[in-house]
Amino acid sequence: MSKTDPLTESKTDMDQKGFLSSEVAKSLEGSQIDKFHWKGGTGFAAEDANALADRVHFRRVEITGTLNAADGFDRVVDGRAIQTKYFDNPYATLNAAFDSDTGSYRYKGQMLEVPNDQYDSCVKLMREKILEGKVPGVCNPKEAERIIKKGIVTYRQARNIARAGNIDSLVYDVKSQAISTGYLFAISFSIDFAKRKWSGEETREAIKNALHTAVTSGSNTLVTGIVASQILRSHAATVGTVIVRGSIKSVASTNVGRQAIQNIAVTSLGKAVYGAAAINHVSKLLRSNIITSAVMTAVITTPDIFRASVKKSISWSQFSKNLLVNVTGVAAGTGGWMGGAVTGAAIGSIVPGAGTAVGGVLGGILGALLGSTAGAIGVKAGLDLLIEDDAKKMLKIVQRTVEELVNDYLLSDDEITKLGEKFKPLLNAKWLKEMFKSGPDSSRKEFVYNKLDPICFEIAGTRKLVSLPEADVVQSTISEIVKDIPIEIAVTQTDYANA
Repeated sequence: MSKTDPLTESKTDMDQKGFLSSEVAKSLEGSQIDKFHWKGGTGFAAEDANALADRVHFRRVEITGTLNAADGFDRVVDGRAIQTKYFDNPYATLNAAFDSDTGSYRYKGQMLEVPNDQYDSCVKLMREKILEGKVPGVCNPKEAERIIKKGIVTYRQARNIARAGNIDSLVYDVKSQAISTGYLFAISFSIDFAKRKWSGEETREAIKNALHTAVTSGSNTLVTGIVASQILRSHAATVGTVIVRGSIKSVASTNVGRQAIQNIAVTSLGKAVYGAAAINHVSKLLRSNIITSAVMTAVITTPDIFRASVKKSISWSQFSKNLLVNVTGVAAGTGGWMGGAVTGAAIGSIVPGAGTAVGGVLGGILGALLGSTAGAIGVKAGLDLLIEDDAKKMLKIVQRTVEELVNDYLLSDDEITKLGEKFKPLLNAKWLKEMFKSGPDSSRKEFVYNKLDPICFEIAGTRKLVSLPEADVVQSTISEIVKDIPIEIAVTQTDYANA
């Protein structure tokens, strides 16, 4: 784990913030959430919600509807092609699957997925269509139950999922982000465990601490994904895409820029895309990265707001410093992810067996980690020259107070060592925060003194009892000392006394 001051350490490791933010953005762009606010957004929401339900039940799901092929299926689940139709009544839902000119079923060989609450009515209507000869290759009306598939969500639920700020959309986002970003827990654990082992920690302690980091990182990532998902449902997200697309088009006007955009798209989608498709995807990806970066920064900064305003366990100057470090770390990590994806994809395309997509993924991860760490460390080093951390201030007070206690109790070197051994377990972030909250520096000094005084008293209590020597023993010792004084010094002292 990155070394941080005990009073100001972030629960999410410094070098993972930008990486996590970028991965959340990538997972969001793997869905159709940016289409939820479109006309027909309920259908897109239904497709994603039903696909999510399939994944929850460990079915093999391949999304194909984004290819926009004429009468193509929306997804393939365990080898079965599925077409999803969601309208506000069974007649509209079923008729959408039939050609308006010929009246024939448009999706031969595909199951028709309909709203959960419209299933029975749609089956009945499909039977009628079969009897009318409107379903090519099917004559038995009982086949309607084989063709019609009951969706997991109702039309009303799908409509709510497409909108922000309601229970259905929040529940969907929780499930979706828990699954799509679940792998980040394993990555976070692996990174943190390796770093702890490299720094010399024992295996069991490294596992324990790495699990704590992974759980906290996972929680922050989940919240970031949910909030960002709600924002992406808004019209403002579309406006953001339009603004970003202008910049991406400018970059794509050069050969180098065009290749870079294609590499980023390949890394994100896992397949080759070119031209306008690559520009559109990267535009949305960059927009989502901006949103997730802002949300991630807010999520990891919120605890500091509480500490500064309510608990009074850190100063507002410390809060400002932490905020700037977090903003820089996340932003640098996002930039590092994109830069690493471009470089990694380029290397992967020329290395045998690697591949552009694999190289881009690895490059993106490394770029995000290195970028986030370098950015956060750099800005923190600069701010250290301007703003002293609360932890450093507290430790200076601790040092001065310990020096007074050593003098008050006349502690020997061995006893000072014992004091350090007993005090070390107490000196953690929680203890320093309590000290900070105790008030001005004079109160903080008193806080430390009161905490350590019993320890010093206990150490002093283990000393052997010392009794003063008898008077004749002292006198005889003095006589022995005088005998050992050279004669010249003794005579000089006698003459001085007579004078």
